[in-house]
Amino acid sequence: MTGCLLGSLIGVLPGLGISGTVAILLPITYGMTPLSALIMISGIYFGSQYGGAITSILVNIPGEATSIVTCFDGHPMAKKGRAGKALSIASISSFCGGTIGMLGLTFAASALARVALGFGKVEFFAIVVFGLLLLTSISGKNQMKGLVAVCLGVLLGTVGLDSLYGTARYTFRIVHLYNGISFVTFIMGAYGITELISAICIPEEKSDVMEFRLRDQLPNRSEVKACWKTVLRSSVLGFGVGLVPGAGSTLATFFAYGMERSLSKHPDEFGTGIPEGIAAPESANNAAMYAGLVPLLSLGLPFTSSMALLMNAFIVHGITPGPLFISEHPDLFWGLVASMFIGNLILIVINLPLVGMWARLLKVDFSILMPLITFITFAGGYAINYSVFDMGMMVVCGFFGFFLGACGYNMAALAVGLFLSPTLESAFLGTMTLYHGNLLAALLDRKIALVVLSIGVITFVLSTVRSLRKFVSETVKA
Repeated sequence: MTGCLLGSLIGVLPGLGISGTVAILLPITYGMTPLSALIMISGIYFGSQYGGAITSILVNIPGEATSIVTCFDGHPMAKKGRAGKALSIASISSFCGGTIGMLGLTFAASALARVALGFGKVEFFAIVVFGLLLLTSISGKNQMKGLVAVCLGVLLGTVGLDSLYGTARYTFRIVHLYNGISFVTFIMGAYGITELISAICIPEEKSDVMEFRLRDQLPNRSEVKACWKTVLRSSVLGFGVGLVPGAGSTLATFFAYGMERSLSKHPDEFGTGIPEGIAAPESANNAAMYAGLVPLLSLGLPFTSSMALLMNAFIVHGITPGPLFISEHPDLFWGLVASMFIGNLILIVINLPLVGMWARLLKVDFSILMPLITFITFAGGYAINYSVFDMGMMVVCGFFGFFLGACGYNMAALAVGLFLSPTLESAFLGTMTLYHGNLLAALLDRKIALVVLSIGVITFVLSTVRSLRKFVSETVKA
C-alpha cells in the first residue's frame, strides 16, 4: 500500500515519469527482505502510471509519452466541468487493463516471451512506421498537418550525435545539444509552457467543478455500457503491443485510441472529451506495462528503459530474473503476482476517494494555480538533467508549441515523432545493414513486417481519401 501511494503522489509531478519515480524511491527498499522489496517496487512502478494521468487530465501536461493520448479527451472533459468523472474513468480503466495484463503475465509468460523474441529489426521498423502513420490519422482533423507534425518530430529526434558514426547533426556547435533534445524537456515545454502562454494570451472561462460526491463522479450506466468493450479490446491490444521489443506502452496507447476511433459510430467526437477516449489509452498502457514484465521475468530481458531500471532493482536485492527465475524462486514469483493483484485493488481504493480532491484543483483561483503550475513545470524540467540549458530549451519548445498549435498542428503527433525517432532510425539502420540496403528484400523475407507495413499504408491511404472527400464536400457546400 505504501508503494502504491508513494508512486501515485510522486507520479503526479511532471517530468519525473515512471523511471524517475522508481529511481528516487528505490533506496527506501534497502534493508527489506527480497519479497517485501519487490512488492514495494512494483507498487511504486504501477502507482506512478496513474499519477501521470492526473496531470494530463487536469492541466494538460503529460509527464511522459504514455500519458499524451490521455490528454486528447481527458483535458477537454475536465474543461467541461467533469474532471472528477474523467479521473474516475482513468482509474477504473487502469485497474481493468492491469488486471487483464496480470492474467496474461500469470498464465502465458514463458510462451509469449519466446514469441516476442522472434521480432527483429525489420518487424520493429514496420511497427514503428505503422504507429506513425496511424498517428497522422488520429491527431487532428487535418491529416496533412498531422503528417507534417510527425515528420517534424522525427527530424527533431535526429538532433545530436549520430548513434552509428558519432557525427554531430543539427547541433550548431552547441555542446548541450550533442545528447539530442530530451523528450521530457520537449513535452514539458510543448504542453506545460504552451498551456501557460495560452492561459495568459487566450483566457478562457473557468470551468465549474460541481460534482464532489463519490457517487456522482463514478461512471453512470450509459458510460459503462459505452466503455466496457473499449476497455476489453484496448487491454488485449495493449498487452500484445507491450510484448514487442521496444514498442512498450507508448505505441499501445496510440494503437488502442486509433482502433476505438475507427470502430466508433461517432469518430468525430473523439478529442472533444468522451469517456472512450480516456478508457482506451489508460487500459492499454497498464496492460502493456504488465506485458513488459513477461520477457523480464521469464527471459531476463528488459525491453524498455523503465524495465531495465526495474531489473536493476531486482539485482540490487540479489535476484536475477531469467529462465530459471520461476522454477528457482516460485515463492518470489507467485508472491509478486499476488502482490500485483492486491496492489491493483489498493490503487483503485486509494485513488477513487481522492478524485474529488484532485478535481477541486480546478476551482483554485487562476492567480494561484498558474504560478503553481509554472513552478512544477520548471522544477520538473530542471530535475531531468539538473541543467539550466534544459530549462531554456523548455521555454523555446513552449513558444514553438504555442505557435504550431495556433496554426492548427497537433503537438502530440510531433512529440511522439520525436520520441520514436531514435528507435525508428536504429531499426532502419539495422534493417539496411542486415539486407545490404535492400528494404524490399527485407520486407519480402519477413512476412510479418510486410503485413504490418501494408496495413499501415492502407490505413493511411483510406484515411487520406476520407479526408479529401470531406474537404471537397465542405468546399462544394460553401
